[in-house]
Amino acid sequence: MKTTKFFKTLYFVTLLMILIFGCKKNNEDIPDNKVTKFQDIVVDQDFLFNSTQKITVQLNYVPSHTGELPHIFKIYEGSPAAGGKLLTSGMSDEYYQYTAILTLPTRVEKIFVENHNAEGIFDLVSIEINQAEISYTFNNSSFGKADGLKTVIIDPECNEGCTGSLTTGAYGNVTVNSGDHICLPEGENVTINNLKMNGGTIVICGNLTAQNITVQGNSGGYIYISEPGTLTYNNLNTNKLDLFYNFGIVSSSNNLTVHNNCDFINIGTMNVVGITINSGGHLQNTGLINASGHVNNNSHLTNEGTINIAGHFNNNGNGLIDNWCKIVVSGHFNQNDDLNNYSYIQVTGSTHFNGTSTFSDGALLQTGDLIINDDLIGPGTGCARIDISGTTNINGGSSITGNMDICDADGIENNNGNIGPSVTYCECYIPQTACNPGSGTPSTEDTDGDGVPDVNDDYPNDPERAFDNYYPNETEFGTFSYEDLWPGQGDYDFNDLVLDFHYHIVTNAQNLIVDIITKCHVMAVGASLNNGFGISIPVNPNRVGNITGFVQVTGNINLNAKGYENGHANNTVIIFYDAINTIYNASFFNTVPGGLTVVTDTITVTAYFSNPQIALGFEPYNPFIYINQERGKEVHLKDNPPTDLVNSSYFGTFNDDSEPSEGRYYTTENGLPWAIETPVSFDYPIEKADILTAYLKFATWAQSAGQDYTNWYLDMPGYRNDANIYATYQ
Repeated sequence: MKTTKFFKTLYFVTLLMILIFGCKKNNEDIPDNKVTKFQDIVVDQDFLFNSTQKITVQLNYVPSHTGELPHIFKIYEGSPAAGGKLLTSGMSDEYYQYTAILTLPTRVEKIFVENHNAEGIFDLVSIEINQAEISYTFNNSSFGKADGLKTVIIDPECNEGCTGSLTTGAYGNVTVNSGDHICLPEGENVTINNLKMNGGTIVICGNLTAQNITVQGNSGGYIYISEPGTLTYNNLNTNKLDLFYNFGIVSSSNNLTVHNNCDFINIGTMNVVGITINSGGHLQNTGLINASGHVNNNSHLTNEGTINIAGHFNNNGNGLIDNWCKIVVSGHFNQNDDLNNYSYIQVTGSTHFNGTSTFSDGALLQTGDLIINDDLIGPGTGCARIDISGTTNINGGSSITGNMDICDADGIENNNGNIGPSVTYCECYIPQTACNPGSGTPSTEDTDGDGVPDVNDDYPNDPERAFDNYYPNETEFGTFSYEDLWPGQGDYDFNDLVLDFHYHIVTNAQNLIVDIITKCHVMAVGASLNNGFGISIPVNPNRVGNITGFVQVTGNINLNAKGYENGHANNTVIIFYDAINTIYNASFFNTVPGGLTVVTDTITVTAYFSNPQIALGFEPYNPFIYINQERGKEVHLKDNPPTDLVNSSYFGTFNDDSEPSEGRYYTTENGLPWAIETPVSFDYPIEKADILTAYLKFATWAQSAGQDYTNWYLDMPGYRNDANIYATYQ
């Protein structure tokens, strides 16, 4: 018999009386900014308080020839060209397929996938997440045409917000004043002698020919050329212009000058004579720019597309170049200040490095002559390369460091500089990308003989291991947050134990799991109870080689020689911390503003599977605490099953509404949990502050079964009450 049957009956009677008198507490009648107690929320029992989604991704490719070697797929959260984080990687099977099951934050709307062949050449695409199972097929006819690299800016078009329109005809003077939103519709052909920007906006979807474009005083203004639009001009003065966006085609018989404080952004095609970027200006290209003359950069040039320069390219004092794609120079390249090359630069004439030049992994410069007078810095991992068809002069006072490869077929003609030990000569292989033609001889060498070429093998000297996989992603931590008064309800500040975690999962050439490397960091303890923490993994313990790195201080846990807990038949249970308060000689730390602060260590626990596994459930697996050294009193995430050592007599008592026969665990009658996971490092509430008073969108998210405010845990305007969040006081 459940010990709280009488109290549950009384609860339902009381609830019925409340309903009769119209004082309902339900999802429709209580907006999230009115609900102040977590216990007042009523949610669907099927809602697990997950801020993540399970996505199955099937990737396929069409082989270019019979017997083509397997491809390697890498899946990222965010574009890898813009700092996106690796999630998983693996090798295709004999059917040219690779399948991955990902646990992603529900706020993530797309993934980025690299498809590498055995030579290291790869394709990059972005794939929308629009259902639980998604697939994509790579066709070799489009191999190397990358997607998802460019900056995303919205084309405003000409169908909304127009305060006036220009129709076909010739105009003398047209002034666009502050508050104006002038549109030139598609199909209209307009000629203007003087277009004067006086603080307003003009959007060009038709065809505009302008003799002069100027800015009146300091008023500024916004010029947009939409995708179907064209602009042909003679003189353009961008001084004090706020923004210039081109999605269409811009042509001029004169130079383009980008003045101070002007953001000049090209997404389409631009044909100009020359370009000068003055101090404080910024030219950002994600499309195509053709310059028939010289380009002079005195400020900031960002290239994510293609720039063709028929003349010389001068990066002058105070100039900064960030090249993410392709720059082709028919004349000379005079690099006099700062250069960050992430991709490809081709110079027909000579390249002069008179300023600091930094090359990233996979970057390539192909030039006629090379003259180095300053620092040339290569990547710390991988390699970058310079191909020289003419002569190479490394002058005194210069240096080459990092994994830089200098490839002059005739050898370095003049070397008076300082060349570091990591510099190589015609050894580096640069794979082809959408922006980079690549260089060098690809290697299909497989040092460890595991079937994965070294160029694609994360562990080229280890036949047991091949690929790195991560959760939540390559670098970021997630958080487990617990209430420890189960089966009774607590204060729901979710800080009785706050623990950051990160999984690094290593797989072999068959995409089987070899290692789970877990980093854990206790962020806070808001409890006097001396709790332990562990994770249950659904695999027979006999398949485990060993577990190392856990912290044990009491000797109360029955661990075997391999490091996992005895007493489990089909689960491997790892006890990370056996008594957290004892370990840190403290309780209620890092939760009370002005109270006890404890600096805790990050521990790394490695589970090695001597019999590699095809799957071990889904991240974050099954984390749990056991309360106050009572091993059978476990608390898991909602509906996660207990371990074999649980004391099942607690189920169904006090506020717990578990029903093991139905697979329902660790939930109240209102569907509420005792533990939550966030796929980021969580800024938890202060002591005794209900989570609803700290995170203002949490109630709406929960009551909508996770459909609304999927990013409720982020620091965004209107999302948080910082006064009730501990991070505010640190």
